[in-house]
Amino acid sequence: MGIRYKGLFAAFQGLFFPTRINFPLLASFSMSSALQTVTPNLFQDCSSPDVVFETSSDDSLDARHLRSFLSTVMPEGAIGVSASYREGCQLSAIAFSSPSRALVVHLTSGDLSVGSNESKRKRIIRARSVLQKQILCNANYQKYAFKMDRIAIALYLDVTLRIDGAVDMLSVSLHNRRSLQALMNAMGGEFTLHKPNVKALFFDESRLVSDSDLVQQAWAACRASTLSYMAVRFHPLRRIRTNSIPDEHMAVLAKIFRDGELLDSLKPLAVKNDVMPDIAGGVDNLTLTCNRYPTRIRTSTQQFLQIETRNGAQVPGRAIRVEGRQAQIQILGTLQDDEVKSVTTFGKADLTSAEACRESVILSILKGESTVMSHPFFKTIWLPNDPIHWPPSDHLKSEIPICCGDLKVNASQKRAIEKILSPSDEDRLVLIQGAPGTGKTTVITAAVTSITSFPPANNRTVWIAAQSNVAVKNIAEKFASIDFYDFALLVSKEFHFDWCAPVYL
Repeated sequence: MGIRYKGLFAAFQGLFFPTRINFPLLASFSMSSALQTVTPNLFQDCSSPDVVFETSSDDSLDARHLRSFLSTVMPEGAIGVSASYREGCQLSAIAFSSPSRALVVHLTSGDLSVGSNESKRKRIIRARSVLQKQILCNANYQKYAFKMDRIAIALYLDVTLRIDGAVDMLSVSLHNRRSLQALMNAMGGEFTLHKPNVKALFFDESRLVSDSDLVQQAWAACRASTLSYMAVRFHPLRRIRTNSIPDEHMAVLAKIFRDGELLDSLKPLAVKNDVMPDIAGGVDNLTLTCNRYPTRIRTSTQQFLQIETRNGAQVPGRAIRVEGRQAQIQILGTLQDDEVKSVTTFGKADLTSAEACRESVILSILKGESTVMSHPFFKTIWLPNDPIHWPPSDHLKSEIPICCGDLKVNASQKRAIEKILSPSDEDRLVLIQGAPGTGKTTVITAAVTSITSFPPANNRTVWIAAQSNVAVKNIAEKFASIDFYDFALLVSKEFHFDWCAPVYL
């Protein structure tokens, strides 16, 4: 990226990449006393336009800012949107872009109901209301963003704003939503883009997102939405309309989504991989054997390896195949027969299947494509004040007696087992709590053996799931201790093969 300051500033170029890297400038940027200009260089098939942008805090935003911006929106009403986030995953700023102009709004953090500056509070509330009315919920404009689910949730949770007619652009791609490939697909395809520039703008986690970055991201969304061959792909996508989702439902979605974000933010950006010293290498690849499961090498589109040799050389690489402990690494350099000293993985790990599923379900709900929030199990947990209607079940007509063989249960455990076996609708979902060693595994075992021993119910399948493989294994061992073997253990291949298979013998 090159930066060019006009007026009183001297010209500087090539500040952000070493001179040996040879690809087109990401953008040029100029600043005046009020308006700033950035020239994105992301698409190959168009001349780089100058995008004029203005910044404002939400306590000084007024109708003038919005009029200046909205006057440049094209007749089809496409507005690109991007956002930045502060610590704690809270919304920090939001940018709106037309093909030629952008507006960046910096948002005040904290609870507006607390504080002594009443005049500032009123200004912020008034400005946010105008922003929602004129842009966010204005049906004349279609809002496009690459991660619209995150923006929609943050608007509701952090600044109490809703959005209508919002398009999640990544929904057109079948690739991992967090991958560069998915982003390029949503922007029109890899061969239409300056790939290094796109990657630098959207995936550089080593620096803070600037106003210029926000503008370029929002402009890229606007630009992609107006490409004729992309417009036909975006048209059938269901729009996100949080203004039509009840408050109590939005509160639940926001909590689940934000909790997932916070957990993801705790993932390390660098992990030292414990590998065996006996390393087999070739001209352009080598095979590493991992020592510990928690620090194992994984295949990922977002991570790369740094291999340090005994002589101090640092060679980049990427895992191209992992099977058990063995990881095949493509070397992006040469080891020159040097001995490997250490291996470090840089970049955040991909989402687990459960994490990706959670994001997918929330996105589907936001787009009105999922009815999971009307499911009685979901309502019982998250919306207990909503009317809950359980479907009738022939399996729940008879009360199942406790039958646990030689297992000894106390009065508290017996009450818990009775709740699990109860045919009552109010007991369809039961929460049983207990400190370590209080017999929760015994309760589960007794409930299962009672079900399988009762003729009207013994042809049914009981699923037992837990957060960890160890917890499920403990239950299986409890079954075995009373000679009950009518079960199957389902363990992920990644965890079982070559790592923990002996544990399950």
